[in-house]
Amino acid sequence: MSLTRFLGELAALRIRNAGRALRSFYAEPVAWVALVVTAGVLAYAGGAVMFWFHAIYRGEQGPAISPWYHWLLDSSLGFFGLTPALFLILPAALWILQRTRQGSRLANTGRYVAVVGAIFAAVTGPGPVLHDVIAGRGTWLARSAQTLFGVDPSVLHRQEVVHSLVSESLWQVALGIPVYIALACLGVMTIRMIAAAMDRSRQPLRARAATDLP
Repeated sequence: MSLTRFLGELAALRIRNAGRALRSFYAEPVAWVALVVTAGVLAYAGGAVMFWFHAIYRGEQGPAISPWYHWLLDSSLGFFGLTPALFLILPAALWILQRTRQGSRLANTGRYVAVVGAIFAAVTGPGPVLHDVIAGRGTWLARSAQTLFGVDPSVLHRQEVVHSLVSESLWQVALGIPVYIALACLGVMTIRMIAAAMDRSRQPLRARAATDLP
Protein backbone atom coordinates (compact mmCIF):
# COMPACT_ATOMS: atom_id res chain seq x y z
CA MET A 1 0.00 0.00 0.00
CA SER A 2 1.38 3.40 -0.95
CA LEU A 3 1.89 6.10 1.66
CA THR A 4 -0.60 8.37 -0.13
CA ARG A 5 -3.29 5.71 -0.06
CA PHE A 6 -2.58 4.89 3.58
CA LEU A 7 -2.86 8.55 4.60
CA GLY A 8 -6.06 8.87 2.59
CA GLU A 9 -7.63 5.88 4.32
CA LEU A 10 -6.46 7.17 7.71
CA ALA A 11 -8.07 10.54 7.03
CA ALA A 12 -11.30 8.83 5.91
CA LEU A 13 -11.31 6.76 9.12
CA ARG A 14 -10.88 9.87 11.24
CA ILE A 15 -13.68 11.60 9.36
CA ARG A 16 -16.00 8.63 9.97
CA ASN A 17 -15.05 8.55 13.66
CA ALA A 18 -15.65 12.29 13.91
CA GLY A 19 -19.04 11.86 12.27
CA ARG A 20 -20.00 9.15 14.76
CA ALA A 21 -18.84 11.34 17.65
CA LEU A 22 -20.92 14.25 16.39
CA ARG A 23 -24.02 12.06 15.99
CA SER A 24 -23.51 10.64 19.49
CA PHE A 25 -23.11 14.10 21.02
CA TYR A 26 -26.16 15.61 19.35
CA ALA A 27 -28.31 12.54 19.95
CA GLU A 28 -29.03 14.07 23.36
CA PRO A 29 -31.61 16.92 23.28
CA VAL A 30 -29.64 18.83 25.92
CA ALA A 31 -26.73 19.08 23.45
CA TRP A 32 -28.87 21.21 21.14
CA VAL A 33 -29.88 23.35 24.11
CA ALA A 34 -26.19 23.72 24.94
CA LEU A 35 -25.42 24.80 21.38
CA VAL A 36 -28.13 27.47 21.26
CA VAL A 37 -27.48 28.78 24.78
CA THR A 38 -23.70 28.90 24.34
CA ALA A 39 -23.99 30.56 20.94
CA GLY A 40 -26.41 33.15 22.31
CA VAL A 41 -24.29 33.99 25.36
CA LEU A 42 -21.02 34.20 23.42
CA ALA A 43 -22.50 36.13 20.50
CA TYR A 44 -24.62 38.70 22.35
CA ALA A 45 -22.88 39.11 25.73
CA GLY A 46 -19.46 38.63 24.18
CA GLY A 47 -20.54 40.84 21.30
CA ALA A 48 -21.33 43.64 23.76
CA VAL A 49 -17.80 43.53 25.17
CA MET A 50 -16.22 43.37 21.73
CA PHE A 51 -18.46 46.15 20.40
CA TRP A 52 -17.42 48.42 23.25
CA PHE A 53 -13.75 47.60 22.71
CA HIS A 54 -13.63 47.89 18.93
CA ALA A 55 -16.26 50.54 18.18
CA ILE A 56 -16.23 52.72 21.31
CA TYR A 57 -12.76 52.36 22.81
CA ARG A 58 -10.72 51.91 19.62
CA GLY A 59 -12.98 54.07 17.46
CA GLU A 60 -13.45 51.68 14.56
CA GLN A 61 -16.34 52.60 12.29
CA GLY A 62 -19.33 50.69 11.05
CA PRO A 63 -22.85 51.77 10.10
CA ALA A 64 -23.79 55.29 11.26
CA ILE A 65 -26.58 53.98 13.49
CA SER A 66 -27.33 53.98 17.20
CA PRO A 67 -24.75 51.99 19.21
CA TRP A 68 -27.56 49.72 20.46
CA TYR A 69 -28.59 48.84 16.92
CA HIS A 70 -24.95 48.46 15.93
CA TRP A 71 -24.37 46.00 18.78
CA LEU A 72 -27.52 44.08 17.84
CA LEU A 73 -26.46 43.92 14.19
CA ASP A 74 -22.89 42.81 14.89
CA SER A 75 -23.95 40.28 17.53
CA SER A 76 -26.61 38.78 15.26
CA LEU A 77 -24.04 38.43 12.47
CA GLY A 78 -21.77 36.71 15.00
CA PHE A 79 -24.55 34.42 16.20
CA PHE A 80 -25.46 33.13 12.76
CA GLY A 81 -21.90 33.15 11.46
CA LEU A 82 -20.23 31.42 14.42
CA THR A 83 -22.88 28.91 15.52
CA PRO A 84 -21.63 26.40 12.88
CA ALA A 85 -18.16 26.68 14.42
CA LEU A 86 -19.58 26.08 17.90
CA PHE A 87 -21.43 23.07 16.50
CA LEU A 88 -17.98 21.49 16.17
CA ILE A 89 -16.24 23.17 19.11
CA LEU A 90 -18.58 21.85 21.83
CA PRO A 91 -18.18 18.12 21.09
CA ALA A 92 -14.46 18.65 20.39
CA ALA A 93 -13.99 20.24 23.80
CA LEU A 94 -15.86 17.37 25.46
CA TRP A 95 -13.68 14.86 23.59
CA ILE A 96 -10.52 16.65 24.77
CA LEU A 97 -11.85 16.65 28.32
CA GLN A 98 -12.60 12.93 28.19
CA ARG A 99 -9.05 12.24 27.01
CA THR A 100 -7.59 14.14 30.00
CA ARG A 101 -10.34 13.62 32.56
CA GLN A 102 -9.04 13.81 36.12
CA GLY A 103 -9.91 15.66 39.29
CA SER A 104 -13.21 16.99 40.56
CA ARG A 105 -16.30 17.96 38.61
CA LEU A 106 -15.40 21.62 39.16
CA ALA A 107 -11.92 21.10 37.71
CA ASN A 108 -13.34 19.29 34.69
CA THR A 109 -15.85 22.09 34.14
CA GLY A 110 -13.00 24.59 34.32
CA ARG A 111 -11.06 22.70 31.67
CA TYR A 112 -14.11 22.43 29.45
CA VAL A 113 -14.97 26.13 29.51
CA ALA A 114 -11.29 27.01 29.04
CA VAL A 115 -11.10 24.88 25.89
CA VAL A 116 -14.39 26.19 24.50
CA GLY A 117 -13.52 29.82 25.23
CA ALA A 118 -9.97 29.61 23.89
CA ILE A 119 -10.93 27.86 20.65
CA PHE A 120 -13.85 30.22 20.11
CA ALA A 121 -11.58 33.25 20.66
CA ALA A 122 -9.13 31.88 18.08
CA VAL A 123 -11.96 31.33 15.59
CA THR A 124 -13.15 34.94 16.06
CA GLY A 125 -9.67 36.31 15.30
CA PRO A 126 -10.57 37.33 11.72
CA GLY A 127 -13.87 38.82 12.98
CA PRO A 128 -12.87 42.51 12.90
CA VAL A 129 -11.54 42.13 9.35
CA LEU A 130 -14.71 40.37 8.21
CA HIS A 131 -16.78 43.04 9.94
CA ASP A 132 -15.05 45.76 7.92
CA VAL A 133 -15.68 43.82 4.71
CA ILE A 134 -19.31 42.90 5.44
CA ALA A 135 -20.64 45.73 7.61
CA GLY A 136 -18.01 48.45 7.48
CA ARG A 137 -18.88 52.05 6.66
CA GLY A 138 -20.07 52.33 3.05
CA THR A 139 -20.88 48.64 2.50
CA TRP A 140 -24.28 47.50 1.28
CA LEU A 141 -25.16 46.10 4.69
CA ALA A 142 -24.15 49.31 6.45
CA ARG A 143 -26.27 51.41 4.07
CA SER A 144 -29.20 49.04 4.52
CA ALA A 145 -28.87 49.23 8.31
CA GLN A 146 -28.85 53.03 8.14
CA THR A 147 -32.01 52.94 6.05
CA LEU A 148 -33.70 50.50 8.44
CA PHE A 149 -32.63 51.97 11.78
CA GLY A 150 -32.00 55.57 10.77
CA VAL A 151 -28.77 57.55 10.75
CA ASP A 152 -27.30 58.67 14.08
CA PRO A 153 -25.64 62.07 13.44
CA SER A 154 -23.29 61.68 16.40
CA VAL A 155 -21.92 58.49 14.88
CA LEU A 156 -21.95 59.79 11.31
CA HIS A 157 -19.64 62.72 12.08
CA ARG A 158 -17.35 60.86 14.46
CA GLN A 159 -13.76 60.68 13.25
CA GLU A 160 -12.60 57.19 12.35
CA VAL A 161 -9.50 55.75 13.98
CA VAL A 162 -7.69 53.43 11.59
CA HIS A 163 -5.89 50.36 12.93
CA SER A 164 -3.93 47.69 11.14
CA LEU A 165 -5.73 44.45 10.33
CA VAL A 166 -3.12 42.49 12.30
CA SER A 167 -3.61 44.55 15.46
CA GLU A 168 -7.40 44.22 15.20
CA SER A 169 -7.18 40.42 15.00
CA LEU A 170 -4.57 40.12 17.74
CA TRP A 171 -6.57 42.29 20.13
CA GLN A 172 -9.70 40.31 19.29
CA VAL A 173 -8.05 37.04 20.33
CA ALA A 174 -6.18 38.49 23.34
CA LEU A 175 -9.32 40.04 24.82
CA GLY A 176 -11.54 37.23 23.60
CA ILE A 177 -9.79 34.45 25.52
CA PRO A 178 -10.67 35.65 29.05
CA VAL A 179 -14.04 37.08 27.97
CA TYR A 180 -15.22 33.96 26.17
CA ILE A 181 -13.94 31.62 28.87
CA ALA A 182 -15.93 33.55 31.49
CA LEU A 183 -19.02 33.57 29.26
CA ALA A 184 -18.65 29.86 28.47
CA CYS A 185 -18.78 29.29 32.24
CA LEU A 186 -21.97 31.35 32.40
CA GLY A 187 -23.33 29.27 29.53
CA VAL A 188 -22.58 26.00 31.35
CA MET A 189 -24.39 27.20 34.48
CA THR A 190 -27.39 28.23 32.38
CA ILE A 191 -27.43 24.90 30.54
CA ARG A 192 -27.32 22.97 33.81
CA MET A 193 -30.31 24.91 35.14
CA ILE A 194 -32.25 24.24 31.94
CA ALA A 195 -31.27 20.55 32.00
CA ALA A 196 -32.40 20.25 35.64
CA ALA A 197 -35.74 21.87 34.73
CA MET A 198 -36.12 19.44 31.81
CA ASP A 199 -35.47 16.49 34.14
CA ARG A 200 -38.04 17.75 36.65
CA SER A 201 -40.63 18.12 33.91
CA ARG A 202 -40.02 14.54 32.75
CA GLN A 203 -40.29 12.98 36.21
CA PRO A 204 -44.10 13.33 36.49
CA LEU A 205 -44.42 11.78 33.02
CA ARG A 206 -42.32 8.81 34.08
CA ALA A 207 -44.36 8.40 37.27
CA ARG A 208 -47.62 8.57 35.32
CA ALA A 209 -46.35 6.01 32.82
CA ALA A 210 -45.33 3.69 35.65
CA THR A 211 -48.81 3.80 37.18
CA ASP A 212 -50.32 2.98 33.80
CA LEU A 213 -48.37 -0.27 33.56
CA PRO A 214 -50.48 -3.45 34.06
